[in-house]
Amino acid sequence: MPTHLPRRAMLAMIGSGAAAACAPLRLGRRELTLEEVIRRNTLARGGAAALDRVRALHIDVEIVEGGQTLNGHYAANAEGLVRIDVYAAGKLVGAEGVDSKGVWIWGGEKVGAQPSVATGAANALTNGAENHLFGWNRFAERGHKLALMPPAVILGRAHAVVEIRFGTGHISYFYVDPASGLAVRRRDERAYHPDVSATRQRVETRFTEFVAVDGVTAAHLNIDIDLATGKLLSTNRVLARRINPALPSDHFDRDRRAPATL
Repeated sequence: MPTHLPRRAMLAMIGSGAAAACAPLRLGRRELTLEEVIRRNTLARGGAAALDRVRALHIDVEIVEGGQTLNGHYAANAEGLVRIDVYAAGKLVGAEGVDSKGVWIWGGEKVGAQPSVATGAANALTNGAENHLFGWNRFAERGHKLALMPPAVILGRAHAVVEIRFGTGHISYFYVDPASGLAVRRRDERAYHPDVSATRQRVETRFTEFVAVDGVTAAHLNIDIDLATGKLLSTNRVLARRINPALPSDHFDRDRRAPATL
């Protein structure tokens, strides 16, 4: 069982390609624009003021994949630093992140922290942090390009589809619920575990159980599906989410050893 599961499960979590299109979505008599979709999504997540106050984040997550349950401690900040510590049966089994030296992965007691050379590893970490920390109202200034695609019909309802070209070059498609304004699905094409295999697959992440914490709303249950086969890849449940936590100054350093047990 790969110990680097949480990055793909929490940060990348998604698949590609647009679903069947329908007539343009409309707001009353007006056609829905990208600006309106961003405005409604920003409001649904708590509003620009609440989102813009987020400078750091800490998440405790439970991940179920292949019949095994893992626990992860995830942290990221607005400076682009990320860290994930992974536990199995209460014991530390893996860690990875981005510190001032770049992307790294912990190879165990004998190996220690090493630079990660896996294609897509850095993208998964940095793109995931952008999604966690910033609202779409800030994405353009962060170097990401957003475009409104033809809408997609999901379960009989037309969803706005937002294409996001991240500054890393990766492309994801977000499906916005017409009633809530929240992104309830995300699709892209990627290697699900790039440190293990470079094989790409189309993945869909379904976001549910939205919870507001300190005024910021986010999904607390994410399910990853292989779009080609319909196979459940993983289930990721947020146990706790903290906005702007007080983290030690060395929290993201690759040489800082996380606690050996939960």
